[in-house]
Amino acid sequence: MSTAPEPASQGPRWVFRSMYTVFSLAVAGDVPRNADDIVKEIEAEFQTIESRLSVFQPDTEISRWRAGRLPYAKLSAETRAVITDCDLAEELTGGLFSARRDGEYDPTGYVKGWALAQAGRQLSEAGFGSFCLNGGGDIIARGVNPDGAPWQLGVAHPYRPGELSIVVAAPVDDGRPIAVATSGTAERGAHIVNPLDGWRPVNSSVTVVGHDIAFVDMAATAAVAAGRDSSAAPAALVQRLGLEAFGFDEARHPWWTPGMKKYALLPEFK
Repeated sequence: MSTAPEPASQGPRWVFRSMYTVFSLAVAGDVPRNADDIVKEIEAEFQTIESRLSVFQPDTEISRWRAGRLPYAKLSAETRAVITDCDLAEELTGGLFSARRDGEYDPTGYVKGWALAQAGRQLSEAGFGSFCLNGGGDIIARGVNPDGAPWQLGVAHPYRPGELSIVVAAPVDDGRPIAVATSGTAERGAHIVNPLDGWRPVNSSVTVVGHDIAFVDMAATAAVAAGRDSSAAPAALVQRLGLEAFGFDEARHPWWTPGMKKYALLPEFK
């Protein structure tokens, strides 16, 4: 899980629940006059996404499609887009990320990141120049924090409760949003399954950094699923996808991709 440490100066903040988790938005600098309305629109959109894509409710679009009660052609454009993205992710990861399991189609592992990506674009288009949007530990940060420094995003240590393993910050010379997602077994146990052979990691954790939170979140899950033997396969996958990562393998040894050094200090693990 990732968190944004509190800056010395406080800007506007909003918190709401959706998709069985908590979302928070912290803002710095100029804020649109209708900021409250925009945040309410994002919250409503998250509820709409959940009503379409939750497999835990029997009458959502995805549940009715899975049950054969709704043809693909009748699905909303958003639901079809998520299905297309999940199929592409399966192809790009060689099957290490898959929405297909036990004869069912389940995009749950992709939906939250996809929703966050939509919200991040909406905030940027509405004039939020600097913000940090956190959804259950998956984060998009753009611009600077209320102190004028890059947003700093702490990653919880998977084996030392209450401690951070690293702190991620966006490079000052990169104007793009930074996206950070962590996947692993620390909080939910062995819930991740390698779709290719059914193997379940029990000690792994991977934090992936990039610029598209939907893609980054998916890659973190796939990287954990790839880690049966060592860190080599997860690291190779992340790099092949054009991303950077820091993680712990099944033996609880830390590892990172070479480019991760531009996002976080790593000397304590040398």
